[in-house]
Amino acid sequence: MVAGRLVLSPSEVERTLHRIALEIIERHFSVPLPQLYPVSERGLSIAETLLRFLEEEGQPCALVTSPATFRAGEAFLLIDDVLHTGRTLAQALVQVWAFSPPRVEVAVLVDRGHRLFPIVPDYVGLRLATTLHEYVEVRCTPKGWEVWLT
Repeated sequence: MVAGRLVLSPSEVERTLHRIALEIIERHFSVPLPQLYPVSERGLSIAETLLRFLEEEGQPCALVTSPATFRAGEAFLLIDDVLHTGRTLAQALVQVWAFSPPRVEVAVLVDRGHRLFPIVPDYVGLRLATTLHEYVEVRCTPKGWEVWLT
């Protein structure tokens, strides 16, 4: 038995990420899409799904996974699964800042609040009010990604 409460099912996660991909396309109308930079392991899975949706919509872009593959002078989209304190995204921002990007954006599947760093996401799948004692977990299942509140 799994403890906690299911917040997003695999189909809801897919639909949410597709919506985020469409928002990215809309915001970048007539300008190149940013480089997708996942800032965590689960962020990589989310970035790969966003990349798939962007390509399905005829909007290919680059997925960069390390500073060695960054393209200087291009915009970045930092991607993570859950935004909590902002520490992980702040560390990633330091990495990309050295490449003088014209713009840095942030996309997260779940924004649970309780920030310690001034990180504000541009694209959010779900804003979830939580207490400091609750935990938001993104789990991989055979049917896809699920979001749980435990």
